[in-house]
Amino acid sequence: MKLHGSIMITGSRDVERSMARTLFEQHLSPFLSQGRTWIVGTSRGIDQWAMEWLLENSETCWAVVPYTRFKQHQWVRPLLDEVDRVVELQLPKRKTAGAIRNRHMVDLAQVVFAFWSGNGGTTVKTLKYALRQRREVHAFPVSTGDKNHNQQSHPQDSLLASQQPQI
Repeated sequence: MKLHGSIMITGSRDVERSMARTLFEQHLSPFLSQGRTWIVGTSRGIDQWAMEWLLENSETCWAVVPYTRFKQHQWVRPLLDEVDRVVELQLPKRKTAGAIRNRHMVDLAQVVFAFWSGNGGTTVKTLKYALRQRREVHAFPVSTGDKNHNQQSHPQDSLLASQQPQI
């Protein structure tokens, strides 16, 4: 079930708040105040900063959780109280729950925005799934300030570069 006009935000956990907010202002602010539904997860990093930024901008925000709202970390619970809807997938506790949650978010979204630092593969897997589902995808590499990490070449970088929109 795809929500008309909905936008999913996903990305890396190691992105600092100030960097995330700069990226959101640069790439997402043109989509504000259009009556869209924004779909986010509840992990630290991009998910956390996106939820905070969307609430500050009085946007309609849905948080999708793999279990229930009460099985989320303590730090995210106040944010869940503020979003418009918490989608509780009530999945069994297992390692793949986050990936299943991300696919569900893609299925709800019309457009997917990803901000990826190059660490971890969950964001890339989510992007690949979004492309297979024929979603509009916008992916942006993010510098995390780790000099060793940012100088390395990653095979996934070609995926990100090939999916970047011309803005």
